[in-house]
Amino acid sequence: MVRILVRGSASLLLLVLACSVSRLNAQGQGNAIDSVLIQFPGFHLVTLQERDSDARAYIQRRFSKDNPSVVHADFDGDGNPDFAVLLKADKSTAAKLVVLLCAGNRPCKSVYELDETGYYGSVYLRPVAAGSRISQTDAIDTGDSTPPVRLSSAGVRITYFGKGEVVLYWDKKLKKIREIQTED
Repeated sequence: MVRILVRGSASLLLLVLACSVSRLNAQGQGNAIDSVLIQFPGFHLVTLQERDSDARAYIQRRFSKDNPSVVHADFDGDGNPDFAVLLKADKSTAAKLVVLLCAGNRPCKSVYELDETGYYGSVYLRPVAAGSRISQTDAIDTGDSTPPVRLSSAGVRITYFGKGEVVLYWDKKLKKIREIQTED
C-alpha cells in the first residue's frame, strides 16, 4: 500500500512539473508574440473565427493544436527563432502577412510584407523544415526552368485554401525573403 502511494505521489509530482514547464513555454512564446504584435498597433492575429467556414473546418480538423496565423522558426539560419504572422486590422478588412527576423535581445525586424486583404479568410500558415526541397508548380509557365530549392533553414508555407500555395524562404546570397509558388 505504501509503495502504491509513493509511486502515485511521484507520478503526480512529475505531472505537475511537466504542466509547469509546458505553461512556462507557452507563456514565453506568448510574450514573444506580444512583443511582435506591439510593432503593429491596430492589428491582431487572424483568428479561426475570421476564416471562411471551409478553411475553418479544415484547420480545426488538421491543426487543432497549432495557431494557423503564426510560424515561429529560424528562417535566416542565425540560430534565433523568427516569426511569420498573419495580421488583420482591428477597424477594417485590411490584412497582411509579415515575416520578422529576430536576433538576440533586439526587437524583431520586419523583412517581408504581403497584402492579404482579399484572402485572409482562406489563408493559413505552416512551417517548412530546413532541408526540404521545394519547386515551382508546373501550372506556371515562366518560359524557363526554375530549379528546385533545398531550404538551408526553415521556411513558411502560405496556403490559400482550395486556391494555391506559396513557400517563403530566406535567400542567404541575396539576404532577403524569396517566394516560390508550389501549388496552383
